[in-house]
Amino acid sequence: MINASFRLKPALICLFILVFLSLWSKILFAATVTVIPKPSSGVAPLEVKLICNIKTGTSYPTSYTIDFADGSPTETVDSTLYSHTFTHTYEAGYFKPSCSIVKSIGIISESKPAKLIVAKWKFKTQGDIDSSPAIGIDGTVYIGSDDRNLYAINPDTGQEIWRFMTNGEVRSAPAVGPDGTIYFGSIDGNLYAVKPSGVKKWAFNIGDFIFSSPAISSDGRIIYIGSSNNYIYAVNATSGTYKWRYKTGDKIISSPAIGFDGIEPVVYVGSLDNHVYAFAANNGTLKWTFKTNAEVYGSPAVGADGKIFVGECKTGDAEEYNFKLFCLNVDGSKSWDMVGGTGFYSSPAIGPEGDVYIGSWDGYLYSINETGTLMNWSVRTSPPMDINSSPAIGIVDSKDPVIYVGAKDGFFYALQSPEFEDPNRNDWVFQTGDDILYSSPTIDSNGTIYFGSRDNCLYAINPGNMTLADSSWPMFHKNPEHWGVTEDIVISDIISCSPESNDQDVDINTNEFRINFSPDIEASQIITDSFTLQKINDEGANETIEGTTKLDWNRYNKAGYNISAVFTRLNNKETLELDSEYKASIKYVPKEQINENDSASAASAGEMTYSFTFTTAAETEKDPHPSPGPDFSCFIDSIQHSLYD
Repeated sequence: MINASFRLKPALICLFILVFLSLWSKILFAATVTVIPKPSSGVAPLEVKLICNIKTGTSYPTSYTIDFADGSPTETVDSTLYSHTFTHTYEAGYFKPSCSIVKSIGIISESKPAKLIVAKWKFKTQGDIDSSPAIGIDGTVYIGSDDRNLYAINPDTGQEIWRFMTNGEVRSAPAVGPDGTIYFGSIDGNLYAVKPSGVKKWAFNIGDFIFSSPAISSDGRIIYIGSSNNYIYAVNATSGTYKWRYKTGDKIISSPAIGFDGIEPVVYVGSLDNHVYAFAANNGTLKWTFKTNAEVYGSPAVGADGKIFVGECKTGDAEEYNFKLFCLNVDGSKSWDMVGGTGFYSSPAIGPEGDVYIGSWDGYLYSINETGTLMNWSVRTSPPMDINSSPAIGIVDSKDPVIYVGAKDGFFYALQSPEFEDPNRNDWVFQTGDDILYSSPTIDSNGTIYFGSRDNCLYAINPGNMTLADSSWPMFHKNPEHWGVTEDIVISDIISCSPESNDQDVDINTNEFRINFSPDIEASQIITDSFTLQKINDEGANETIEGTTKLDWNRYNKAGYNISAVFTRLNNKETLELDSEYKASIKYVPKEQINENDSASAASAGEMTYSFTFTTAAETEKDPHPSPGPDFSCFIDSIQHSLYD
């Protein structure tokens, strides 16, 4: 009699062989089939050749099957050639066509999905487009052109509704007010207000080039704009007369942004005089300035906590290319900065988690977390090309952020973190006919992306299943209408500190230490005698520095004040120790713990501790071979040049 277990062995062997062949075929043939769409981008209806290639040296095919990925039926062709081309016409959208083949040995091999992006339409003007599109309440798209016109375009058809002609190039991005009025600047020196019908409402003559784009107050009553005559203006939306103006030290190319500092609305703008300015929105009183290391062209972005993000760059030659993106507190102090190489003409966008995205002149789209640290991905164009365009952030399939931005190479990019792997990736590249230099993308409520190019065209692309990111500043000037204002800002209890938190180069002679509180915090909520300064020792036995504490009231444009707790060292004749870490701490009662009707209840409410650390400057190394006297080499060189030049 034959053993039963022995009779099962042939079946097990067959099963093992089938599994082995299946796994081996996946390993051997997984990369043997590719699909190349030509072109890989264009405007609908787009005829595309889908070239299916099989790696030579492998077994020959017997048939090809193409999945067009647009809902059309698959198509199968019998062929023993190592390449076959399918032709298909695509309407607008984002598609991932794939090909499967049957090999002569009976094994099916499939390609990875290709990427194909097709625009809904393009609208051609008679000049370069450096303006950024804005979207009206009814969906109408507005865009300026170097042909001196502002255009109104039907979002469904891409057809012109009307055009409004100025006497100069229109590079300012339009902004659409609550009543539908369109505001924009022109190189002819005028700020225009145009009715939704295309009829001029008024023009305010500034008398110099306007590259800046207008911001609109949340009530729609005031328009803010910068000019090449060095002024920022606040203009009445109804009459077209200016309410206030302020002169900076150089041209204002930057577009104003409107935030809130806990007291009142504030207008932020950069200048080519190497400063960022903050003005009281109501009357133009200068609240503070922040000195940068280079010119500020980009528009500030405002976070949900009121912080301001803005970059710097230098248009001429620089000795060092270490320009920065700054994060500023609402009181004008620096929260952090990030060195970004050759400079930032681009304006930042802010993601749903507080992450910051910005393009640079070295070709990178940088992704930075809310603490100023580079995230695990930044993408560079290849070859490196300037990214002056400001990014826009979309959410695909209700979860995955995709960053959309144009570059000087003429490509418009959809970029996504590497953590998303095929087939779930939603990154693609759309080619225009010329540079995308300054035009920034705008995303409407239907998930359509609009952007301009120097090929004179405005493009409309809807990749599908995409919505504008829900964040404080997801694209240039915040919303599709380009108001440039963030509302519902919640200022944190602690605005800033001095020295800055985590500062690595604090002067050892520093005698005064400050913690600046939100205007919502009252004196009764600050436990003054809890303010301590300690030197942190490696052994854990921290050394307490003796000092006194007082409160200091800081006025804000007569509209209110905030309080600072100030710690002063008693022994100011001695310096702090070199290259040492210190920690400052204070206890206070957070605003949510206070009864709105009884600020005196602070004593019985829950306390919190705020702390920050800093490190003093390291001791300078002494030159082991000091010079015996002054170095006159520069003086000698100058004499030699004067003699022989």
